[in-house]
Amino acid sequence: MNKGCWKFDEEDKALYIDLEEEDAEEGKTYSSWDQTPDILLEEIFSYLTIRERYYASLVCRAWYRAFKLRNVWSTFTLEDTTLTRGKFNYYSGWQYVLDHMRTSTCLNKVGRNFRTLIFEPMLNFYNLYEFMNMISWYAERQGSDNTSVAGVGTYIRRLKFTFPCNMANRDFPDRIRLFGTGGKLLEALKRLMRNLQNLRCLELIDLMLDNKEALHLMDDICTNCTQTLSKLVLINTTRYNCPLLHVGVFVNLNVLVISPQNLHEDIIELIGYTKLQHLHILQNRYSAKDTTIRLPKRSSWVKMRAHNPHLKVHFEVESHNSTDILLPIDLLEHSAIPCHSIILDNSKIQISPSTILTHGAFFDSTIRVYAFKGITKYYMNRSFATRLDEALVQFCKMCPQLHTLMIRDKISTATILEIVSTAKRLRCLYVRRNVVLKRCDRNLSRILDWSPEHHEWVKVNSRSYENTEREVSKILRYRWHMLSEREFKDQAINMHI
Repeated sequence: MNKGCWKFDEEDKALYIDLEEEDAEEGKTYSSWDQTPDILLEEIFSYLTIRERYYASLVCRAWYRAFKLRNVWSTFTLEDTTLTRGKFNYYSGWQYVLDHMRTSTCLNKVGRNFRTLIFEPMLNFYNLYEFMNMISWYAERQGSDNTSVAGVGTYIRRLKFTFPCNMANRDFPDRIRLFGTGGKLLEALKRLMRNLQNLRCLELIDLMLDNKEALHLMDDICTNCTQTLSKLVLINTTRYNCPLLHVGVFVNLNVLVISPQNLHEDIIELIGYTKLQHLHILQNRYSAKDTTIRLPKRSSWVKMRAHNPHLKVHFEVESHNSTDILLPIDLLEHSAIPCHSIILDNSKIQISPSTILTHGAFFDSTIRVYAFKGITKYYMNRSFATRLDEALVQFCKMCPQLHTLMIRDKISTATILEIVSTAKRLRCLYVRRNVVLKRCDRNLSRILDWSPEHHEWVKVNSRSYENTEREVSKILRYRWHMLSEREFKDQAINMHI
């Protein structure tokens, strides 16, 4: 009698099968995912959440071993539900509370592999406070007792902390009501920064501190990382005008991102004695909109350029409100700024031709990146008189160092051809295909006084998108194409060129 057993089919009906039939499948070939090299498994696991990594580790022994590889845990991101358990409260229902046992196990097993520590905006401040204190406790103990291990926090090179300053209107982001951090949460953050003594990159975003608290925020970082810190991001450290002199202490700082309300003449002069190469002056949706906030005076920029002639200044604006103040620049006062790039990411504000020409006139010798990001949310007229075609072409003529240009407004194919033929050093041009008009405007040819040969070349190749893309590709020396809406929205701009 043949050996057999019972099995259930898809309809939960019992079937009796012979084991000899199962033996017939022994010759079946299976995939070789269990033989994937460690370097590929590390890359795959690094894209997974902690829960997904755990499930993947149950597949086979090779994947279980890959679960604990170093690069898998090089970046650790803490969110509201990370390392938490459900707890029921009668007055608020189920809540996610940090599981200390699970967190302790995680730090003991893989905590020494952390290289980047990221704190996303969280609503549960208790979980955030407890986790920062646990990391600090492990970093202070360093395996001196039976409950901790050595190495936690020692190899962390990057710390990013973002405070949810608009949490009161989280469901309605356009209604801004700002709150700043402080108290015990700020003490936990300062304790954590004090114990991370090998930081290379520190990012503190939207803390919105009081001026008194901000003055001593960076004391411990200045003590431990004066010569090691290479990138510092201080976005909206305070809500109001408050100079942060600590940024001039880091002698090997390479990149500094700071908001306008935290700059001062003394800071600019101190920067001149450092090795800083890129100064990003960033204004986001939560930055101060007070008209009294201004950049440091011209004399400080002149002194800074004399001591650090290689410094490049980048202006960035990220906002969603059409009434926001864009750039706190008095062009006559700040024409001495070595402006390398201007990035505007506000889809509700239409830039005027006079603004473009003014930027070109004052920053003509230094500007290399000029970009208008985002998908427009305002009406764009098709007539040549209301478009930016002429202003953009004149801007390209005034700025011989222009390398990158991003245009979101409506322009013609003839304007694209004229831009690439005018800007000799242009290498990156980004335009939206949906707003490009297939036409050769007569007004443009009269204003620019084209030769008959050049006019014929523009006229023939502006009749179709394909001809325009072909001619632009020849000039830029790579296969260029107009971008779709998604491609344009997700396009990243390299400002460090």
